[in-house]
Amino acid sequence: MAQIKTSKGLLPYKSHLLYFGTKRMNKVVMLENLRLLAAYLDKIDLNWGPAFGSLIGIVRNDDFQPWKPLFDIYILKEDEERFKDVLWLMMDDGFQLVRHERRGLYVLMHREEYIKVFVLHKISSDVRHTGGSDFIHEKYLQNTVKWDFKGIPLNVPADVDEYLTFQYGADWTTPKQTVTYSSGLWARLSHWTITFLQDSLPDSLYYYWLLHHRQTDFRKFKARCQKAGIPLPANVQLASLKPRKYKKVLTVGVYDLLHKGHVELYRRAKGLGDYLIVAAQDSDYILKYKPNARVLNSTEDRKYMIKSIRYVDEVITYTDVDQIVKEVDFDVFVTGPDQTHEGFRRAIQWCEDHGKEHIVLGRTDGVSSSELKAKIAEKTHRA
Repeated sequence: MAQIKTSKGLLPYKSHLLYFGTKRMNKVVMLENLRLLAAYLDKIDLNWGPAFGSLIGIVRNDDFQPWKPLFDIYILKEDEERFKDVLWLMMDDGFQLVRHERRGLYVLMHREEYIKVFVLHKISSDVRHTGGSDFIHEKYLQNTVKWDFKGIPLNVPADVDEYLTFQYGADWTTPKQTVTYSSGLWARLSHWTITFLQDSLPDSLYYYWLLHHRQTDFRKFKARCQKAGIPLPANVQLASLKPRKYKKVLTVGVYDLLHKGHVELYRRAKGLGDYLIVAAQDSDYILKYKPNARVLNSTEDRKYMIKSIRYVDEVITYTDVDQIVKEVDFDVFVTGPDQTHEGFRRAIQWCEDHGKEHIVLGRTDGVSSSELKAKIAEKTHRA
């Protein structure tokens, strides 16, 4: 029995060496599966939607592609931990996790129909990677609209025609089957053997093999970008595929009044790697440049409270954010949507120039430190 690590514990599942051959999906069942899946993912406010050929079928024909054996969706890497947590509930509702690949791929089965879930990693500020042959510009994932597909609202790129033309060429509007499967015994045995060997490789060899194969796909992507006049950073790297024993995550902030939003940030940040480093900004430094700032707890008290949270492995002190990224050994830099001042811009640029991943995690709705301080001030004033 295989297992995946989640914040709720180890989730057991039976891994399959899948091969679909000439299978075609049952559209009625798949529609019900998709409706059920949407209910779970929308409830936790995940950024997800149809991907690749499944997206083409929905946009072009308002239907599933007739030759597809399964349905493809995407989620973002920073949402993977929440997705794994909701898997517990989905499996209680009849879904089965039948495959998980380290590159960032889950395969779900429900009523004998399959859904592939691609986890999109950031390799630069504006490009994501599936871990396979596909690369996607960030704007097509963040700037989306709701597309009504048979009563199910799905996220599709606002510039969907532009995206599909870039990805598949101007003739994407013409139906054509680009992927074929053989039902022959040799094809099945070959596929199962390769899949088994990939699953069995240690991380050091697996990621080396993966990086070697994905470099070719990345060169093709860069050539398409150049042809389309889309600039890419000159030194952008496939950082998420580099072999490493431990993946370290760094996030920074003041964290004066700890609340559930901070805990959720640490939980999601820890899910991006194996070891979470939280840097708390020094109180004296804050007051030196912002003498009117209301910092209620000392630096050491804030670090003590942060360290008590189970997702946090190490707590350090920092002054300038663009300096701490140069001083700490890390692989992924996590920021919030409001951490955008000049120092953060310099830090993020340094990360991109040095092959570090940068991920922006959204705020937890309904809670913030400033709101808590305002409520405390209001209640104190009334008293």
